[in-house]
Amino acid sequence: MNDFQDNSEVVSSYQSYKARVGKEKIPCYEPSIGAEELALVTDVIKRNWLSEGKYTREFESQLAAICQRKYAVCFSNATAALISGMKSLGIKEGDEVIVPSFTHSADPNSIAVTGATPVFADIDEETLCLSAKTIDVVKTSRTKAVLFVSAYGNIGDLNEIENYTKKNNLFFINDCAPALFGTFKGKPIPAYGDFSVLSFFADKTITTGEGGMLLSDNLELINEANIFKHDGRKERGVDTIERKGYNFRITELQSAVGVAQLKKADFFVKRKKEILNMYKEKLAGVSDAKMFEFNPEGDIVPHRIVVFVPESADLISHLSSCGIGARTMFMPMHSQPAYGAQKEFLSTQKIFSRGVCLPSAPALSEQDISFVCDSVKDFYKKKKKNQ
Repeated sequence: MNDFQDNSEVVSSYQSYKARVGKEKIPCYEPSIGAEELALVTDVIKRNWLSEGKYTREFESQLAAICQRKYAVCFSNATAALISGMKSLGIKEGDEVIVPSFTHSADPNSIAVTGATPVFADIDEETLCLSAKTIDVVKTSRTKAVLFVSAYGNIGDLNEIENYTKKNNLFFINDCAPALFGTFKGKPIPAYGDFSVLSFFADKTITTGEGGMLLSDNLELINEANIFKHDGRKERGVDTIERKGYNFRITELQSAVGVAQLKKADFFVKRKKEILNMYKEKLAGVSDAKMFEFNPEGDIVPHRIVVFVPESADLISHLSSCGIGARTMFMPMHSQPAYGAQKEFLSTQKIFSRGVCLPSAPALSEQDISFVCDSVKDFYKKKKKNQ
């Protein structure tokens, strides 16, 4: 950062964050990158073609097949995919898009970029996701779409959402950024919606560092999204600008990492499920810590290990002092300064105040998990002793 910013609140906050993370003996998450990724990245460098090419097309093809979609297009990140997808649906100023308040800022931000208005809705406490009931509370005559968000890899009743949107002539946008490899009643989670998006950020099941994917069975939508991705033109090398577009391309280096990661995907999925089960076993006797139960109607790949406690801030502070990378859950978007909606979403606010994300990387050992769980137990033992 520049010298003139050295005394700013922003730099102070960032330095504090870096210092805290640097002390973590067990990070909240860390990607698993090794020789396989290095080999493919080296191949890209030897080919001397660093923008989208062979590996990007292979990455798209493999993800389309895994997600049972006809088409897939790589993007620089999932936010870019959301923006391009919504603009391709014709969502614009004057439209409203329903989105959960319990979500990442990428969701309402991407709606706002299209010119439309994000309309926040509460979540179902059992799933942490929208339901037809919570959507219906805020739907108006200006509602154009529902942006469903897979919370920490979990989902609600996707068939119910699909039926509701069709009945009300609304677009169904499926932000399943962390839900790759998960299924609902035997169908891949990304197979739902007019389009779906995935993220490959460093904390996802497979990663490219940054990166995203838009998937759909609608070729017209895919072609439009591709134009928005390529600066408003159909492809590189084409000079005609048909839309006011963006540069949302991924790099060939990132795609090569993605292709290598897909070869390890079975291990990552298996390991994340094993880690969830270990936490369940080791925290079973802690009455103050309730493990989040993922939707039993789905085969969910847990994006985070989530536990609910009476006061999340106190436990997170304790775990941080032990060198454990615990995190809060999504801060309600409706209360963020950028939106400041004067509303009460009781379930969203309750989940935020009680939820804690515990370390969940595939590389965690059973000893690591035992240390985290023992630290949780010690916290509540001391708390009860002091009462």
